[in-house]
Formats: sequence, C-alpha cells, structure tokens
Amino acid sequence: MSTYTRLKVAAETYAIPVGNVVEIASLCDLAAIPGARPEILGVRNLRGQILPVIDLALLLGISAAAPPKLLLVAEAGNVKAGFAIDEVSSVGELPDHVEGAESEFLLGTMFHDGELVGVIDVPRVFDSLRRTDERA
Repeated sequence: MSTYTRLKVAAETYAIPVGNVVEIASLCDLAAIPGARPEILGVRNLRGQILPVIDLALLLGISAAAPPKLLLVAEAGNVKAGFAIDEVSSVGELPDHVEGAESEFLLGTMFHDGELVGVIDVPRVFDSLRRTDERA
C-alpha cells in the first residue's frame, strides 16, 4: 500500500502519489500565455511563484461538464506545476496499482471502493509537456 491524494477530474477518479503533491489551492484567475498549447490554461502567481496550470481533463482526453475549481500543485524533481481539477476526495493509503493503463500519463489503475482509479504519472506528464515545447 502507498499513500495517494484521490481527486476528481470531470467525472473520473484519479490518484497522485502524495510525494508529488505540494498543496491544494483555489484555481483563481489565470494569466493567459499567448501561443501556449491547449493543455496549458495559463499561469498563476501562488505566493510569488509563477506556476503553469495544466488542464488535466484535456490532457487525459476527458470531457468536462464544468470548469475546474481547484489547483493541485504537483512537483517532480525540480519542476512544479498546477493541475486544474474538480475536487480532492481523500488522502490516504490505496492498494498498489495492478492493472496497466491505456494512457501514457498513467502508471496504472486499481479498483478501490467500487471505483476505477487511474494513478497519474506526474514526471511523465511534465516530460510530455516539455518534449512538445522543445519541438515547437
């Protein structure tokens, strides 16, 4: 078992290893970045630190019914960014992911409390965005 932050993106349940989660904040106003990829909603100044904000629903290919309300600040190595999410449902231990996932952004999936939970691979999300930016 490992410790995760469980969250909702659109109607889907995901988990992020707690070691990758810095904090949860309100999404607030974002400053647009001209020419940015569609997955980048903009940037947010969070206590003097400028963070890119990633539309996790769009990145994962999920249709959102409403705009996200929260910002989950994630980090991997020396990279920090915000994920736009709908809610945080819990923080606690979950069984290790056992099933493979079709998305390149997931470490795997698990069933917990009758729900399918995808485990987000934060370093892979960051690497994917960085690789695309370098090709542009």
